[in-house]
Amino acid sequence: MQIAFVPVLMIAGFMVFAGLALWLAAKASAQTRENVRGLAGRLGLTLEPVQPVLGFFYPSPQASGRIRGKAVRLYTYTTGSGKSRHTWSTVAATPAVDGGLSFALSRQGFGTKLLELFGAKEITVGNAAFDGAWFVQTNEPDYFRAALLPELQEKFRPLQGACKLEKGVVTYVEQGAFAGEERCQRFARAAEIVCDLADIAEVYAGYRGR
Repeated sequence: MQIAFVPVLMIAGFMVFAGLALWLAAKASAQTRENVRGLAGRLGLTLEPVQPVLGFFYPSPQASGRIRGKAVRLYTYTTGSGKSRHTWSTVAATPAVDGGLSFALSRQGFGTKLLELFGAKEITVGNAAFDGAWFVQTNEPDYFRAALLPELQEKFRPLQGACKLEKGVVTYVEQGAFAGEERCQRFARAAEIVCDLADIAEVYAGYRGR
């Protein structure tokens, strides 16, 4: 008789575990949405309305608006699946024009060493602290080196992700969701930086158009 109860207990245990996991996921999604709402409010952006799935699970939050005349978006996206699934937080600014300028700034590390090994070329700005922290690539080395003024270099200090201008959009990306106040504070700074970089692209476009 006791053996007959084993499957029932296993099913009940699974249901409790699944319910707890669902509750935790729903709680995390609601907290992330509130974090993005607060960050969007600080930046003057608007959180896009969505209907929660099953009444309590919110999809990835997105916010949009304009900062310094530029279209700006906050959003998350995922890559991979299963154990290789990762969430990425992003802030993006769209310059009015970019003139064909492209660039990428990544934290120095194992990945950038591999890039160098396979022939990637970086530029330096002459600031040992910045050059030691960031791997910078661009199709216009002289212009972009001059554009990375000391005050802009200093703004990069707290950032942990990567910036790039690609396909007409400047983005800053970090792995992980908007799950904590520390990340939201970094993204408030990152929003300012992507707008600065968008300004650099617009100035470059004007320079090329002369």
